[in-house]
Amino acid sequence: MAPGVLSALGWRVALVFLAALFLGLTLGGLAWWLFAGALGLFLYLAYAAWGLEQWLRTGKRRSEAAADGVLAAVYADIVQLKQRARRRKKRFNRLLREVRDSTDAMHDGGVILNADMEITWLNDAASRLLGLDRSRDQGQHITNLVRHPDFVAYIEQAEFSEKLKMPGPRRNTHLSVQLIPYGNQQKLLIVQDFTREVRLEHMRRDFVANVSHELRSPLTVIAGYLESLGDENSLDEVWREPVTEMQRQVARMNSIVHDLITLSRLEAAERPAGQEPVDVPGMLGQLHRDALARRERPGELELRLETPALVRGEEQELHSVFSNLLNNALRFTPADGRIECRWWQDERGLHFSLTDTGIGIPEALIPRVTERFFRVDSGRAREVGGTGLGLAIVKHALLRHGGQLEIQSRPGEGSTFTCHFPPSRVVLPADEVVQDAGEAH
Repeated sequence: MAPGVLSALGWRVALVFLAALFLGLTLGGLAWWLFAGALGLFLYLAYAAWGLEQWLRTGKRRSEAAADGVLAAVYADIVQLKQRARRRKKRFNRLLREVRDSTDAMHDGGVILNADMEITWLNDAASRLLGLDRSRDQGQHITNLVRHPDFVAYIEQAEFSEKLKMPGPRRNTHLSVQLIPYGNQQKLLIVQDFTREVRLEHMRRDFVANVSHELRSPLTVIAGYLESLGDENSLDEVWREPVTEMQRQVARMNSIVHDLITLSRLEAAERPAGQEPVDVPGMLGQLHRDALARRERPGELELRLETPALVRGEEQELHSVFSNLLNNALRFTPADGRIECRWWQDERGLHFSLTDTGIGIPEALIPRVTERFFRVDSGRAREVGGTGLGLAIVKHALLRHGGQLEIQSRPGEGSTFTCHFPPSRVVLPADEVVQDAGEAH
C-alpha cells in the first residue's frame, strides 16, 4: 500500500480510537463505543473503495469525499498512471501511423500472414500488385486469392530462401515474391514488380538476335573475299600474314555471331525442348573421335559410356551442350593433362560429367561462368580462342530439357562439369525396352 494511504489511514484510525475511548470513559460502555468506531471506519473505507471502483470502471468519480480522503494518494497515483498510459498510447499510435504511411509509400508490396497463412495486414503496393482489397481480403487464406500454381506450390513448401518469379494478375506483368518467416509463426510476403526488367531483357534479346542476323551476311561476304585473296598466287608476301590474320578474326566473328544466334534462340524459347529420342551415347562417341583427331589435345582423353539410355529432347541443342563442354576442356587443359567424359544413369535420371586437369576456376567465380561473355582469365581466353558464350548456351539448353549444370573446380587442379537430366527425359533403347517387358512377364 502507498505511504500516503498508510499515513491517512493511520491518523484516521487513531482519531476514531481516541474518540471512542473518550466517549466510553465519559458515558460508559467502552466496548460498544470502540465497536461503533471500528464499524464506522469500516463503512467509510468501504464507501471510499466503492467510489474508487466506480471511477475505475466508468471514469466518473462518485465520491469526492473518498477521493479527498484516505484514498486520495491512490487516486493521484492512478491519475498519473493513466496520463502516462495515454501519452504512451499517443506515441504508439503516431509510430503506427508512420509505419503504415512509410509502408504504403513503398514500391514493393508487403503482406503479413499468420500461422495459418491468412492475411492479417497488407500495404497499398501489395493490393495493387496482387489485385487484393485491404478491407475485404483480411482474414482470407493467401492461396484463395493468389491462385497461380507456382505460387501455391511455393507457399506449401517449407523452404523460402529463394525468390519465386511468376506472372502478375494483370496482363503482361511479372512479379517476384519471397516469404520471410518471423515472430511466432508469422510470415512476411515481399512482392516486387520486375516487369520493366523483363521488358528490357526482351529488348536486349531482340537487339542481339537482330544484330547477329544482320552481321552474318556481310561477314560471309568478307570471308569470301579474304579466301580469294589468300588463294591468289600473285599476292605479295608482305600481305600474306595480314590476310591470314583477317581470316582468323572473321572466323572468330562468325563463331561469335553463331553462338549469339543460338543463345538468343534458346533464351526466347517459351516451351520446353521436344520429346524426340536423341542417341547421346552415339553423339558422345563421335565427339570423342573428333577430339582424338585434333593435333593439339591432352595426352589422355577417355570416354566412359555406362548406359545405353537416350534422352528425350532436341538433338541440335544437346550437341551444343556436349560440344561446348568438350571444346572448353580441350582449350584449357595442357598437353600433358587428362580429360574424362562419363555418361551414366541412376534413380535421379541421366548424367554426363566432364573432368579435366586444366587451369581450374576460383570458387568465387563459379556462379558467374555461365554469364554471357564472362571469362575467368580474359588474356588466356583470347590466346586459346572461344566466344565466352559456350557455358551460357550449355546452361540455357539444359534448362530447356529440365536439367541443370553443376560445376566443381579448384584453381590449378582442374574442373568437373556435370549435366543432370531428370527421369522424365530418360529413354531406353528398343532392345532394353523389349528386355524389360520380358522380365515383367
